[in-house]
Amino acid sequence: MKLIPAFRLSLTPGLPDVVAFTGGGGKSSALFRLAAEIVAGGQRVITTTTTRIAAGQIGNAPVHLLVTGADIDWGAAEQALARHGHCLLLADDQPPKALGLPPRLVDRLTWAGADLGLAAILIEADGGAGRPVKAPAAHEPVIPDSTTLLVPVLGLDAIGLPLTAATAHRAELLRPLLGVTTPAIRFTPEMGARLLLHPQGGQKGRPTAARFLPLLNKAETPTRRLIGRLIGQALAAQGQPSLLAALGAPGDGPVLERNGATAAVVLAAGAASRMGMPKQLLELDGEALVVRAARLALESGATEALVVIGANAALVEAALSDLRGEAGTRLRLVHNPAWESGQASSIHAAMGALAPDCQAVLFFPVDQPNLPVALLRRFWQPWREGHDRVAAGVNGVVRGAPALFDRRWFSALLALQGDQGARPLLQIDGGTVVALPAEEAWLIDVDTPDEWQDFTGRIQRSQP
Repeated sequence: MKLIPAFRLSLTPGLPDVVAFTGGGGKSSALFRLAAEIVAGGQRVITTTTTRIAAGQIGNAPVHLLVTGADIDWGAAEQALARHGHCLLLADDQPPKALGLPPRLVDRLTWAGADLGLAAILIEADGGAGRPVKAPAAHEPVIPDSTTLLVPVLGLDAIGLPLTAATAHRAELLRPLLGVTTPAIRFTPEMGARLLLHPQGGQKGRPTAARFLPLLNKAETPTRRLIGRLIGQALAAQGQPSLLAALGAPGDGPVLERNGATAAVVLAAGAASRMGMPKQLLELDGEALVVRAARLALESGATEALVVIGANAALVEAALSDLRGEAGTRLRLVHNPAWESGQASSIHAAMGALAPDCQAVLFFPVDQPNLPVALLRRFWQPWREGHDRVAAGVNGVVRGAPALFDRRWFSALLALQGDQGARPLLQIDGGTVVALPAEEAWLIDVDTPDEWQDFTGRIQRSQP
């Protein structure tokens, strides 16, 4: 996955995304790689630092300009951008460390974004001394107020090493921040997650309006990839999305995986008029269908499970009472007062109840009694690898449910109307939908008494 979609950048010319990189273990690599992606897309980007960068990094930009006065030479900047698409701005370029711009000039750049046609401004906002992990000093990081995305970087090669100066920049500050009493103690995945979220660590200096997205870098080996997943899962459990990357590896997709809070939603609000009784309460092996579906949602690998209820709400809620007691806050009921208007209203109700930090949602109906949990668990990996829509497919043909949508599709889900559910969204540029192989029998649904009788009869005949 490329950095642009992984960072969810809008890249609107004249309204630039302002991305500040902090931490250790790949800030410069991330900054210049993102700049290259932006230029390859035919858009303009300015890079800079608010502290200092190694003079050797200057060559990563096609051109650099020196800002020697109180303001930027806008004409020179325009000429550089028109020719190269990318311009590095510095206050001086003398080795060993090149000096960057004060944050007020970065803010000034955002105001001039329309005149320069800028899609993004990328900033290295502190120094890491080449170490994979760091703690900020009192004067760091230097993050402009105009920052729209703060990206703290952590090098996964630090995990397992003692917290000495060889591993950590300003180790003497990092150890007390993490409650570590001796340099011999080794840096753990739990410490990595804690550092990234710490108000004096990865969160330090974050502007109120800025998004926050940690980047776990150097996942070139299977072991580091596993470590990165552990940190990503720990962050997701606290509602924080993150990215797992190998910026130094070859290829044009440096982001290996994304992680974050997710939800599995059971659509169970319909009246089941053709069934003649509450479909949600039909029992299979002594378990109501709505209880089975809610249990599958809990076991699917999602952060939380939601069940949308409407018709027969009191009965459905009573059927779920025991499971809710076991699951605690991971299982929530969402009442859809407009359930009679169709399935889209249940999707709207679910979307309104999602946690603000939810990154993806998996929908499936209550009336697929043969749906295996193993299939649901497989939905998340394509999403982690960067795919925005995933659905079950039979013989390569995408079916309507179950279906997963990245948050890029959340506004489209809210715009649905009527009783079709989300199926129309799977038909838009259908070639980009990942179709997970599924058996026809897994996706069977039951709408009438005859279908239910036929289904249960086949199950009984298959039993020894």
